[in-house]
Amino acid sequence: MDVRFLLDRPWLVFVTVCIALFTAAMAGYRLALSTGINDDSHHHEHITSLREGMFILLGLLLGFSVAMVLPRFDQRTQLVIDEANAIGTTMLGAEMLPEPQRGRALELLRQYIPVRLDFAKQSLLDRPALDRQTQRTRAIQRQLWQQMVAVRDPQSTVIQTYIKPLTSMIEVAEERMAAFENRVPITVWIIIFLVAVFQSFATGYSLKRRFWFSLVMTPLVVAVVMALLADLDSPHGGLITIKQNSMQRLANDAGDPPR
Repeated sequence: MDVRFLLDRPWLVFVTVCIALFTAAMAGYRLALSTGINDDSHHHEHITSLREGMFILLGLLLGFSVAMVLPRFDQRTQLVIDEANAIGTTMLGAEMLPEPQRGRALELLRQYIPVRLDFAKQSLLDRPALDRQTQRTRAIQRQLWQQMVAVRDPQSTVIQTYIKPLTSMIEVAEERMAAFENRVPITVWIIIFLVAVFQSFATGYSLKRRFWFSLVMTPLVVAVVMALLADLDSPHGGLITIKQNSMQRLANDAGDPPR
């Protein structure tokens, strides 16, 4: 199974982590029971210290991961607003172009908005579909640029007013793509998972008697946090999604051609 396939489905992350950590905790408890290591108070003290140290390390890793994921989520949200503003400003600038460039540019911009809305629905796991959306975006950008170049007086104030938001619109599209691909590295997820497994094993290994609260609660809490991280890190799936309200309002405003 592709690891990204798992990470793009937070509920699957929750179930997988819960099962893996509970299994590790039970394995630790059974090993401790079979060896009787906790009957020795000196050994039990060392195992307990190891368990607490692993828990602190796991907490730090999860905390750093939250600090890594939240700014990226905020950036993706802000870029939707920035792109909507850039397209809207470009449409205002296109209104001042001479005909026939004015009508053609406005029509291309109205086509561009649903293309960008469709881009937000794409998954990195479906790379061909994502590449097709990227090609559609760039094709319209090139046509818009050619409409601007076709104006007889490229140094006029009107063109200078139009070219700035058009350039900004093109730049924001690439920034959104980069933010779309900017995910928490797989290596970080693997390290967090391995530390969580070792910590759960140490929890079970430190128990003198079976205590279900300890065996279940730690895997459950860690699984919830990791599922939350996966949800925030996924730009297109999960319960926490990037709202496209700004783009939707722009699409509604641009729905009717200007008279």
